[in-house]
Amino acid sequence: MIVSTTAFLRRNNGHGVLPETRPYRFNHRSATGTAAPLDPLSEVFALGFAGDALAAAELAEKAASEHREPGRTRHELGQAGAFWLGVAGKARQAVGRLEDLLGGQYCGVPDDRAVFEVRGDIAYWRGESGDARGALELFEQLLPDVVAALGRDDTHVLSARNHVAYWRGVAGDIRTALNEYRELLTDHERVLGTDDRDTLMVRNNLAFWRGESGDARGALELFEQLLPDVVAALGQEDFYALSARNNVAYWRGFNGDVAGALDHYGVLLKDCETTLGTRNYHTLTTRLQLGLWSGVAGRPDDAIESLGGLLSDVEDTLGTSHELGYSVRHQLARWYGVRGDVGQAFTILERLVAEQRRVLGSNDYRTLASQGLLSRYSR
Repeated sequence: MIVSTTAFLRRNNGHGVLPETRPYRFNHRSATGTAAPLDPLSEVFALGFAGDALAAAELAEKAASEHREPGRTRHELGQAGAFWLGVAGKARQAVGRLEDLLGGQYCGVPDDRAVFEVRGDIAYWRGESGDARGALELFEQLLPDVVAALGRDDTHVLSARNHVAYWRGVAGDIRTALNEYRELLTDHERVLGTDDRDTLMVRNNLAFWRGESGDARGALELFEQLLPDVVAALGQEDFYALSARNNVAYWRGFNGDVAGALDHYGVLLKDCETTLGTRNYHTLTTRLQLGLWSGVAGRPDDAIESLGGLLSDVEDTLGTSHELGYSVRHQLARWYGVRGDVGQAFTILERLVAEQRRVLGSNDYRTLASQGLLSRYSR
């Protein structure tokens, strides 16, 4: 249910909704409301969830270096540091940090389950760096090893199957991904129950790929069925409930109800700001959705004003080379072009494409989407 830059960008030069793919154990917010001092790992996650991912990564590395005794604590700090590096838009550096962790050069891996976690994280950030096929290959190599060690019903196995299905879809085999998610949902409900957080996550992913297969109406129906179950199981203010509301709003807009999508995003943004904070990644992506759908609704001036303010906040919070900033700049160029400011659109896109080629590579779908828009305005 994570909001991210993915399939809608490939499809419509926009900003879409991803299924849940980040390392699952890191998706739940750490409790920070107690008066007791936080341990180093909790401090890292509190800082990251407050919106400063790069500072969280640096804090994790510092805490790991100060924690000289090998073992799980030092290992988890190393893992968390790599995670927040990836969230900060430095996927390749996250892979490098994790490879050092796996090889024992950084702080070692305490047990077999931790090895599987690190291998999965390496595969995930490999995909996020733009190498979807490489991610799929790594997860396909990981899956039989986890099954052999832990059995088919272990949560690590279910997570690995989720990743295999997801990256298979990203690599273009959406029909097989859908079939794998249907089978995975059956196993999740049997092993974990229908109200488990990860079972709800798999329902979300199945709905996403239903939409990616071309059945936008079917995707909306599945997301609308999922939302009340998420709220009932997890509560109205749970992070996944906010994400599920985002998905319903997005697919309503994609099915033609643009006014309904805008209304939903307006309410959702207020709740994200209250629950997650104004500089949280997911709050920022909700603002991006508001800007996008304002443009789709025929209000390019509103879109440009909204996205212009958002860009400075994204770059202040996440840095100038984060994928979310790329999406905002892409959308700004798009709506400048719609308004008739072709020169402004061209200037934004020329710089954006050059940076995406340097950071993501020339063949990454995000680079290609921006290049396509730049080619249109070049003519």
